[in-house]
Amino acid sequence: MSAPANSVLLPALRDRVAAIGADGRARALEAPGGAPVVPLGHAGADRMLGGGLRRGAVHEVRPAAAGDAAAATGFALACAARFSRAGGLPRPWLWVRQDLAGRETGEPYGPGLAAFGLDPGALMIVAVADARDVLRAAEEGLRCRALGLVMVEPWGDPKALDLTAARRLALTAEASGVPALMLRTGAHAGPPGAATRWSVAAAPSRPLPSLGRLSGLGRPAFAAALERLRQPGCIGEGGSWTMEWDPDEHLLRDPVAPARARPAASADGPAAPAEPAFRRAG
Repeated sequence: MSAPANSVLLPALRDRVAAIGADGRARALEAPGGAPVVPLGHAGADRMLGGGLRRGAVHEVRPAAAGDAAAATGFALACAARFSRAGGLPRPWLWVRQDLAGRETGEPYGPGLAAFGLDPGALMIVAVADARDVLRAAEEGLRCRALGLVMVEPWGDPKALDLTAARRLALTAEASGVPALMLRTGAHAGPPGAATRWSVAAAPSRPLPSLGRLSGLGRPAFAAALERLRQPGCIGEGGSWTMEWDPDEHLLRDPVAPARARPAASADGPAAPAEPAFRRAG
């Protein structure tokens, strides 16, 4: 990102954020240590975190294995939805991506974000070629207090993401109160400084009962391991949980097996078993 591009892009971003988010400010809970936090919705994870994810901090999300990039992205988007809705209404948020991340994992898709419970109209995307520019744009975004969060997505393990850069992001987030989600889909290691670090894999999703036997898919589910925990008010050092994203309530929760309905009895005796959804030919 060149200097002339910065001089044009950043004022435009500030104007758009002001237009989208002028009528609301996020409200967060207070953790025992005095830091504002946003609950995930999952009782076990929130208890370990001391109430939820801390605002004004950097939270890192990585795939547990190379094939779990989609799961890690989904978990990061769930956390983004929690942060952006901390005040009850969606707030604008910024996603800064390296171009290579888009080529490797795909680009954000508006209808998919909406189905996930995120407002595509509240999202601003900045795509740049170099990891150093990703960090510069993310740091500038974190200074804007009107944002609900900033998602930072460099690709791989760039040299630019060193201890100094990580510390700058953490201090900028702390000063503004805007959280940063560091999505590391192509990474093998991460710099120190994150308040939390999550390793995420795909988990089996339960079929939605509303679709009966025709349902082969359910809500997004994640096997999330909390590998690093450095925030005020926490009561442990880590843990692992299976979490399900509820796009209607906009929270993460324990997967709950759907109740099996029993056939109703009639005056003539027990009800006949239900017809199968499909019959074998012949």
